[in-house]
Amino acid sequence: MTENAEVSSHGTGGRGSRLLLVRPRGELDWESAQEFAEQVGAAVERCPDLVIADFSDVTFADSSSLHTLFDAHRRLAAAGGRLVVAGPLSPGVQRLFEVSATTDYFHFAPTAGAAAAGGPAKSPTSEGR
Repeated sequence: MTENAEVSSHGTGGRGSRLLLVRPRGELDWESAQEFAEQVGAAVERCPDLVIADFSDVTFADSSSLHTLFDAHRRLAAAGGRLVVAGPLSPGVQRLFEVSATTDYFHFAPTAGAAAAGGPAKSPTSEGR
C-alpha cells in the first residue's frame, strides 16, 4: 500500500456492525485508481457490514473510481452490507457524482464519523442545503 491511501478495520460501527474504512488521498485518476480498486476489493472480500470510502482528502476522482464504487456497492449489497461515501467532498469530486447522475444511487455521509454512526445523507449536497 502506498502513502496515497489507508485502510482501517474497526470492530464496530455505530450500530454494532463490523466496518472497514478506506481513505484514499490526492488525485484518483486512472493510474492511482487501480490501487484504490484493489484496496476496496480487498475490503469487500472481508465481508464487513459497512465499508466507508472516506473521500475527504481526495482532490480529484474520475470514472475509474466511480466504477470501483459501483462494483463495491453491488457486491456489498448482494452480501447484505453497505457502502457509504464520506466527505466532505471537494467540488471536483462532488461534480463527478452530479454529472454521472449517481447522487441518488450511492449513500453519502458528511464525514466518516457520521457514516460510522449510521447517519448517511441522501446526497453529497444535502448537507449544505
